[in-house]
Amino acid sequence: MSVYQEGIDLETLTPTVAPSPRQIAPKPWGLPALLLALVLPTLLWIPSFFVEAPDELTAGEVVANLVTVIAVKDFMFIGLAAAFVLWRYRLGWGGLGFRRFERRLWWWPLAAVVLILVGLTAYSVILFLFGVDPPDQGFDPFFDTRAVLPLTWFTFVIMAPLSEEIFFRGFIFAGLIRPFGLPAAMLASGLLFGAMHVSGLSTLAILVPIGLIGVLLAWIYYRTGSLWPAIATHFLFNFVGFLQGSFGSVSP
Repeated sequence: MSVYQEGIDLETLTPTVAPSPRQIAPKPWGLPALLLALVLPTLLWIPSFFVEAPDELTAGEVVANLVTVIAVKDFMFIGLAAAFVLWRYRLGWGGLGFRRFERRLWWWPLAAVVLILVGLTAYSVILFLFGVDPPDQGFDPFFDTRAVLPLTWFTFVIMAPLSEEIFFRGFIFAGLIRPFGLPAAMLASGLLFGAMHVSGLSTLAILVPIGLIGVLLAWIYYRTGSLWPAIATHFLFNFVGFLQGSFGSVSP
């Protein structure tokens, strides 16, 4: 009988050996499932190359955009991962990485965010030296009105880290380890993560830094054996970005 037979929880097959906190149990989903799960996100991502984001939005338009992001992107990522892992393979949320991790590693998200910020600063300096303007992802309108900031915070600081870590690390990265090995799985999932943040040729420069952030988050997930540190790192990074974006918000 194959260990990848539907309905079998792989994490219960070796009860005599306690899993290392630095290991991720083999996953039953492979390339076919991953490619199928990527179809819908790709179809929603492609039009971003042909639709130019407006420089200004009314408060109502900002709210509509944020609600759409939550309802379409975030729930899509969570729903696709859950459909395969929870429904198709019946592994439970633990199969997506929601497990406890060693308490002594509590500082890893803090260290990772510092590393990310230093890396982004260095990348900006390199772009400046080559006369390249830093990419603008068009987030400014979401910080223009103070009344909308709570929804902006919820979208970018809570929902984005949760949904993206579930999909790109818990599902995509974990599913690539078995067929490709750890380094290739980290790189491929990181590049996919970076690509999904590109919205047109003007933002193509973010592929490298966001992709490397994805690689780091995948490494954190692998080394801790839990998705929580990666979510915490993503949360802290987005929270810093939120503070930077909202600092100059002056509209009522």
